[in-house]
Amino acid sequence: MADLYGASATGTAINVDANARKLLGDGSAGVGPYTSFGTPKLQAIKVISATINFTTTPTIPGSNLAKAVFALQGLAEIYYVGIPTASGANQFIALVNLNKTDSGDGYANANELGTTYENIEDAIGAALGAAENDITITNSTLTGLSFN
Repeated sequence: MADLYGASATGTAINVDANARKLLGDGSAGVGPYTSFGTPKLQAIKVISATINFTTTPTIPGSNLAKAVFALQGLAEIYYVGIPTASGANQFIALVNLNKTDSGDGYANANELGTTYENIEDAIGAALGAAENDITITNSTLTGLSFN
């Protein structure tokens, strides 16, 4: 990675270098989304269950959402968890640090988007007492004002 800080011409002051001010797009030819700012590489993931309703009393201890988030916390560094809605009661969005996510496919330390999240799916399913393959996790992107 390029240096984020540089010295002044006289060498007496340390300034934020131009590299720290670049917006580095993740897509082809520098096209967004923009997630590389010298900060953790963030990835939005959608956690989907075939049978579990995450809107059932989500704020109480031991709710389905709480169990799923605690299981996710064991394998990922979480920055955000969305609120499930009535129209999407069986799913929620989480924003995680991709570099500290045990995706189960070997990409967690390679700075690349994971293609599967088998380890996290199994952990969340076990925490909820769900059947094998009840939980599916997919990558999501912020589009306009919502995640897709």
